[in-house]
Amino acid sequence: MSLKGRVVVITGGASGIGRASANLFTEQGARVYLFDRDDARLGEVAAAGDAVAGTALDIADSTAVTAAIDEIAGAEGRLDILVNGAGINAPTAEANQALIDANLATLAAVKDGRRLNHEFIETTTDADFQRVLEVNLFSQFYCIRAAVPHMKASGGGAIVNISSAAALSGVVMPLYYPASKAGVLGMTRAAAAELAAFDIRVNAIAPGGVDTPLMHQQPPEFVDFLVSMQPIRRLAQPEELAQTVLFLSDEDRSGFYTGQTISPNGGLHM
Repeated sequence: MSLKGRVVVITGGASGIGRASANLFTEQGARVYLFDRDDARLGEVAAAGDAVAGTALDIADSTAVTAAIDEIAGAEGRLDILVNGAGINAPTAEANQALIDANLATLAAVKDGRRLNHEFIETTTDADFQRVLEVNLFSQFYCIRAAVPHMKASGGGAIVNISSAAALSGVVMPLYYPASKAGVLGMTRAAAAELAAFDIRVNAIAPGGVDTPLMHQQPPEFVDFLVSMQPIRRLAQPEELAQTVLFLSDEDRSGFYTGQTISPNGGLHM
């Protein structure tokens, strides 16, 4: 399998699945461009030779996203692959700390044999719900909308959207996260139906626990608790998920896949 000369945009490309995908696509000969909010990490990826360039931006800024994608496609004369990997667990540091505290309380209750009833719905603000949907869902739409004209001009392409296993089953957590990730799956199917006529395939990945900085925002004991609920009792490595991203991006291997959700989750959801 070779993607030599293909032009790829990966959002959330400075770490985790996006970073691993950048490495893998570059090994296959692709010309990889990264978007991320972490300018320092983007520089590290580019310095390592795993990207042509990185752009630091707020992925929820539709104007900035469109301008960045137009610039890449204009310079390269084409755009072939988009990987929508940017995402957040919580909208602010304060909200993330509240989630950590709630998760630790859950773990303590489980150990003590107690039932703990959370109140995420009542305590979630409009601003928090809005921000997570902007980053996790709206941004993917902005990237798709900006990329599609260039993919049509290139004669086709592939879009891979990163969702979450949290979109596939009911989990007690702040509603903004599973809502945003479930929205990605609906958008994936609708986009796939519309774009098939233009030889643009759109698929999604809904991972379970992955060994990324986002996962390790949570305390180690809670991560261990989550892993203990899976038949395969470990976190996935970003490189494993990158292989799935690469598969869905390669016409020769996955040319009959569109509108699909693949969920590598260690058996957490079957």
